[in-house]
Amino acid sequence: MDMTILIAYDGRESTERALDYAIRHSVNYNEPLYILTVVTKDQMDPESPDPAVREYMEAARDRAAAEGAVVHTIIETGKPDETVLETASRFKCDTIIVGRSDKSALDRFILGSVSNYIVKNATCTVILVSDQDE
Repeated sequence: MDMTILIAYDGRESTERALDYAIRHSVNYNEPLYILTVVTKDQMDPESPDPAVREYMEAARDRAAAEGAVVHTIIETGKPDETVLETASRFKCDTIIVGRSDKSALDRFILGSVSNYIVKNATCTVILVSDQDE
């Protein structure tokens, strides 16, 4: 049975550790890795897309591919918590990996509430990766 991994990624430092974990997990278990970022409609406006989004997604894809992962990138607009679950369902992912930051910055993409929502509502395994050193 094929297994797939989805990581919610936003290019910020708080999700880098989760990305590293997801890449290792993907390579170790020989499972495809879907890297998802959820952005605002403004960031993906066809008239003026935010180049930073493409840059961090390409960098993440290149990093995963360099480690030997079979990687796909997905850019979606919408509410991050619901979009992560919808995407995981659409690609039949059996594992969702999310970064969990212990810092409380309200503008952060992956807020505690997003990871909590995913943990409570996901129908598959969810792995939370802390951005804090032991």
